Amino acid sequence: MIDLFASAEESAAFTMATIRDKPVRIPLLMGMVVIFPLIHGYTARIYRGGSESPDLSKPLELLIDGIRLTIVSFIYALPFIGAIIIVGSQGDLLLNLITHAESGLIFSEIGFVFFLIVGIILLYAVVILFSMIGVIRTARTKKIRDGFAFSAILAHIRRIGVVSYLSAVVFYTIIAFLVSLPAGYMMELSIIGYIPAFFIYAMVTVFAARYFTLVFESGLPDSSNQ
Repeated sequence: MIDLFASAEESAAFTMATIRDKPVRIPLLMGMVVIFPLIHGYTARIYRGGSESPDLSKPLELLIDGIRLTIVSFIYALPFIGAIIIVGSQGDLLLNLITHAESGLIFSEIGFVFFLIVGIILLYAVVILFSMIGVIRTARTKKIRDGFAFSAILAHIRRIGVVSYLSAVVFYTIIAFLVSLPAGYMMELSIIGYIPAFFIYAMVTVFAARYFTLVFESGLPDSSNQ
């Protein structure tokens, strides 16, 4: 069973150490948020484990690792993106169905739209659950195909514990939302607000990488989880 609070506390300490030990990383990480393959490359180094923050050396290697993770993430996102595009293209039809539907009937047009929305949400949840493990597997093996080894991913989720894994994802989502909310507000205020916003996003990214590394490692055999 994953100790969510202990994992979050350890991840927060890891994040603070990342910038406390080498403050020069702060502007670099903020810049990497903009050039997102680079920040993905840095998270790849975190995903590989270790209690200390990885350095930012070998930028070309960072970029290659980041591109690899970006490809895996994009492929995982395709079903969800496709569903959104299809639903969006039929927006007028769906609105017409809702407008002329009989109220109170679960199998009416309103019911259809409701189940459609629920289906999209469930699809998004499945994508997130599989992609997180898949991305970490790719980061560790440096092989894109390992990110789509679904039988191995399912086995890993079972070792973590389905309920534990779901709880960990929900717990992180709540934390990330609460922490990132001020960043969005700052960006709305003025262009200067982008500076603290990028700092927050960089820290959330490091926190998330360490947090899900701990979650991932909880599903490793004891001999591998050292």
